[in-house]
Amino acid sequence: MAAEHRTGKRVLVTGGAGEMGAHACRVLAGAEEIAEVLIADRNEQAAKALADELGPRAKPLALDIYDADGLAGALADVDFVLNTAGPFYQFGPLVLRAAIATRTHYLDICDDFEPTLEMLDLDADAREAGITAVVGVGASPGISNLLGVLAMDECEAVETIYTSWRASGFQRAEVDTDVRSSAAVEHWIHNCTATIKAWRDGGLADAQPLEERTISYPGRGESPVWVCGHPEPLTLPRYRDGVRESLNLMSSRPRLMEAVIRTADRVRSGELDVAEASQALVLEPNTIGSAAGPAPSLPVLFAVAEGTRNGKRVRVGARPLVVPDDSMATMTGIPLAVATLMAARGRVDRPGVHGPEVIDARTFFDDLARYARHSSDGERPAEVVEVVVEEITT
Repeated sequence: MAAEHRTGKRVLVTGGAGEMGAHACRVLAGAEEIAEVLIADRNEQAAKALADELGPRAKPLALDIYDADGLAGALADVDFVLNTAGPFYQFGPLVLRAAIATRTHYLDICDDFEPTLEMLDLDADAREAGITAVVGVGASPGISNLLGVLAMDECEAVETIYTSWRASGFQRAEVDTDVRSSAAVEHWIHNCTATIKAWRDGGLADAQPLEERTISYPGRGESPVWVCGHPEPLTLPRYRDGVRESLNLMSSRPRLMEAVIRTADRVRSGELDVAEASQALVLEPNTIGSAAGPAPSLPVLFAVAEGTRNGKRVRVGARPLVVPDDSMATMTGIPLAVATLMAARGRVDRPGVHGPEVIDARTFFDDLARYARHSSDGERPAEVVEVVVEEITT
């Protein structure tokens, strides 16, 4: 791979001027491990504006990912490519194959299970090229996977591992007809209407999203959750043998989830397509804050493992205590940058294509805390992750 003689690493961020990519660029441009950040984007003006904001280490680069020669040329002289350009079913495998060809290490924020499976199938090619590729290093997947690792590490044997994130409502303009849905909302609707993959009976299986389950987090009791099509169940069972079931789950205020289920049913019936359904969901009343009903008792982002320890059945919950602010962009882009800095220091260096579990969880959360909001006195808390073990008595 090119540029390995440099002290600092060169990083190219596809979609770097976008909301999530920009947060990764901001962290990397201020890090001593990084010599240069190439903000690669189809919108050259936006890339230049961000580069001007970030200072001399940041450089704009006009790049169309569909331009195979341009992409190969851009990757040929960088150490890492961070792919934040969606949709990932189009750009994930495309950019990863280009990275393998140029022997460039790769990380992304892919949260779709279909391209995740396709990219995991490139493992042998990545190992032969000697590169490390880490797929899905955001909030969910990403933070959630590493919480799952911490929970599973408390068990001698693991039966189930669940990850969960809290769905939120959408802010609307005063004039509803002016509101437009976003790619993120359309992605959510797609994940709630298409057949997904989950880990059941010790292997991958087709599943239906929005199946209602009940989950218990230690010390917080039971709460309803709904199955989602994120990639965590594709990679977490690879970390520990013997896992029987792994699901990614959503928690939610009740009226928001009622609206999601109602909207998904309209897609399944053929009444709406995904774009129309996304627009309808954004316009749905009473899905924000207290109007949507009581907040779940569960943490916003967590993992729960069940298994055995010292001959007893246990349930282990893990949640972050210190994270970046709770916007989707920061909770996705900053973890990606933290993982990249770990890789630049040689802490993520196993050749092949991996889920986030290849990252050392404790180091990751310690590093992530540097970019988090702390208490009013600015002091970082002693503990940045909660791991709670309770015995299962029933």
